[in-house]
Amino acid sequence: MFDKIIRENQFKTKCVIVIYLLIFVLIGLLVDIVRINAQSLSGGFYSLLTLQQFPLVTLLMLGIAGAVVLFTISRFKQILLSGSEYKEILKGKESNAQEREMSRILDELVGVANLSFRPKLFLMEAPFMNAFASGWSADNSLIAVTTTLVRNLTREELKAVMAHELSHIRHGDIRLTLMVGVLSNIMLLVVNYAVYLFLGNSRERGANLARTILLVLQFVLPLLTLVLQMFLSRSREYMADSGAAYLMGDSEPMIRALQKISGNYAQSDFSQSDTNPTRSALYIFSASELFSTHPSIENRIQALLRQ
Repeated sequence: MFDKIIRENQFKTKCVIVIYLLIFVLIGLLVDIVRINAQSLSGGFYSLLTLQQFPLVTLLMLGIAGAVVLFTISRFKQILLSGSEYKEILKGKESNAQEREMSRILDELVGVANLSFRPKLFLMEAPFMNAFASGWSADNSLIAVTTTLVRNLTREELKAVMAHELSHIRHGDIRLTLMVGVLSNIMLLVVNYAVYLFLGNSRERGANLARTILLVLQFVLPLLTLVLQMFLSRSREYMADSGAAYLMGDSEPMIRALQKISGNYAQSDFSQSDTNPTRSALYIFSASELFSTHPSIENRIQALLRQ
């Protein structure tokens, strides 16, 4: 049952990535059609795709995206943990009983999952209950949990949360989320500026049509990007919840943990407490209701109860 859910959600996330890449290349080609002042839209696409005309902007966009991804990969830990006091819990160098217990829990989960790697473990000082996972590969992955989460959950509930985050790493969706975030920002930036490029009245019909499409995308793409991000993030949360229940052999600890975390945010949204927006989509729980990247707690619990 769990393996089937994981396979289905992995397929969905791959579909989203393909859609992003297709949109990404389409925008680059449209800008290139304006740049070469193509007589027709179809003719412009043909000449660019067959390399009769060099797709300069398209390749530049791909190059910039690659450079930004590489920068994010090399600096993701500093980017995501900035704005908070945090401590890495090193195995064998724990300073107190709480840290030793967290380290043991992670070792247990790594053993149950039969993994060949052990993510880095961080304890982050924060007044709210939350956790996230990140990394580009198993070798540089990390799990971060807040001090308030550790203080307010039982051992089994904390283990379920850490199993949820470990599942994100096992499923590879943290890499997908990082890639989508980079592509989204570059796409929106290019579309916003592309319609103002190559201004003039002597444009051919194909170039003018390409510019019109870019103008429409300027308004449509932000909404489409939001919908795709919501679909991807909600899918990955259901998948990680299922993965946590699978590793625990029981869905009840995950359900209780979600209830306690949502109850914590019911007292305050903590919007002023967390000064780092880059990790909001990675958290196990999102306080925002409108256009939230996370499914509701009620739906997540219902999904766990059905498994």
